[in-house]
Amino acid sequence: MRRPRLRDYQREALEWALSRRKAIVCMPTGSGKTIIAAAWIERLISEGKAKRVLVLEPTRFLVEQTASVFKSIGLKAAPVHGSISRGLRSIGWRAQVVVATPEIVASEGLDRVDDVDAIVVDECHHTTGQDPYVQVVSRIKPPWRLGLTAYLPPSRRREIEAYLGESRCWSWSDPRLARYIPEWAGEVYEAPFNSAEERLYRSLEELWDRLHGVERVVVGNALRWMARDGPQALRETYSRGGLLHRLLKDLEDLIMDSGVRPAHKLEHLLRALRDHEGFEKAIVFVDRVSIARLIAEEALEYNPVLLLGRRHIDPADALAKARRGDSRLIIATSAGEEGIDLPEADLLIVWSHTASPLRFIQRLGRILRPGRKVQKAAVFIATPDTVDMDSLVDGLIEAERAGVRLGLSVEAIERVWSLSRRRRILEALEEEPMTLDMASQATGIPVRRVESAVKWLLEKGYLAYIYTPYGRVYGARYMPQAFYKRYKHYLQPDEELEAVVRVYTPQGPLRRVRGGYRKVLAHLVKAIERHGVATRVAGQARLRDGAVERMVQAVYNYPIDGRELAKLVMDNLYSARSWALPTVG
Repeated sequence: MRRPRLRDYQREALEWALSRRKAIVCMPTGSGKTIIAAAWIERLISEGKAKRVLVLEPTRFLVEQTASVFKSIGLKAAPVHGSISRGLRSIGWRAQVVVATPEIVASEGLDRVDDVDAIVVDECHHTTGQDPYVQVVSRIKPPWRLGLTAYLPPSRRREIEAYLGESRCWSWSDPRLARYIPEWAGEVYEAPFNSAEERLYRSLEELWDRLHGVERVVVGNALRWMARDGPQALRETYSRGGLLHRLLKDLEDLIMDSGVRPAHKLEHLLRALRDHEGFEKAIVFVDRVSIARLIAEEALEYNPVLLLGRRHIDPADALAKARRGDSRLIIATSAGEEGIDLPEADLLIVWSHTASPLRFIQRLGRILRPGRKVQKAAVFIATPDTVDMDSLVDGLIEAERAGVRLGLSVEAIERVWSLSRRRRILEALEEEPMTLDMASQATGIPVRRVESAVKWLLEKGYLAYIYTPYGRVYGARYMPQAFYKRYKHYLQPDEELEAVVRVYTPQGPLRRVRGGYRKVLAHLVKAIERHGVATRVAGQARLRDGAVERMVQAVYNYPIDGRELAKLVMDNLYSARSWALPTVG
């Protein structure tokens, strides 16, 4: 077990938390709270103050990621969540450091972890009301407790402290933290449909699924307008007549239902303004003029200015008003923002998510300017389980790849994924490993979207893959046994085959190793035990079949942090004859 290297403010937080026994560390996103938790656990175990530790993470993605970080420093950690088989969960419950979701602990693990000496509660701002976090911490009360969060709501601070202990916050303005903290702190506000809106949206989806050609495109636009901008946008277009009106005629009662709100995102936008009440100037991006006007009517206290394009306003006059100090809210449509140097803002709210990731990046790039006086906030309002959330996911992925730092926590990005239709891709791959084409057919999502999603999931360490004659087959990295059920033929190693393998670790590549299956597998397992994880494994083997000779190369570019994954990779590499070289007869 290796003691993590800490920055001075992390060391300060560690010593403060250890001196309290029960403590909450509040630090901005990007400051390295997970490393503080790892160091806290390492100290308690190495000094004999704790034999077993429970760590709570809000999503299965974070469970896997945190367990991997802990294992990389030598902690005997195991992930436990609902997507892991019952057999593996049974093993995980017995680990020295159990990393789990609160839901799985509350449903089946309270008796399995009631002997822990310490508990870490990540994203501890959830520890209020009837949340599963509360169900766990109200039952399990070890002497050592550590809460971690980027934000501690003042209205809930006392309740959270009652469960976890005294709190202390380290500000982004601390010069020791500032260089690690993004200038913009990103947040996602979920704006779900009510029951009437949900009925309308699902009816539109069913209609879209039955149509083809231009009619399918038109109804697809209707889905986007409703989820992105609000039902009023759909009603406007419907009332103009034409093809959309004819296609949706049978849904008119649902469209005009009084229970369908004109703008289902409005209350969430107003809440975002209240939540960030100290802002100097906010900019809201929205695509529909009517929605922009509606927002302005509901937010008069902020002296709003509309930037709607030349057809609706005088741009020069509007921009002059927008630059005035008493105008705290600018509402800009895509037409209104074009060709205009928007004023500097410290609060950005995106209401309408563009379907183009490139436009998403360009729009944000005009606002996310360097030069910080205060930490700024970027709020994305999105409708769960709709094309709106899908557009946000695509934009966030491309922005991250383009180096646009939005300050979103890992938890926030994971949650956006779980609320988008893209989650169907991961759910399908958890159920059964498959190729990109197969995943596209199983989810109804175009192949290029599946490919982009899978690339991101691999980058984040959620997926693994093996080689087959049909191409790469992808599956959940934390469920290696699933590959053997369907693709066992490509996981039967030839122990007479020799391969040359290079293992990469966080510290860099290791020397190449040449040899048979058992020798190279032992080398990989030893590397994982020493370094915590192999970040990449590259191998090549020379195959001969009669007159045919071929050099086969395979690269496994995802975290390999346990014997099961190491065996999967080596079983696949040394089965190359079954997937890389057809038999000549």
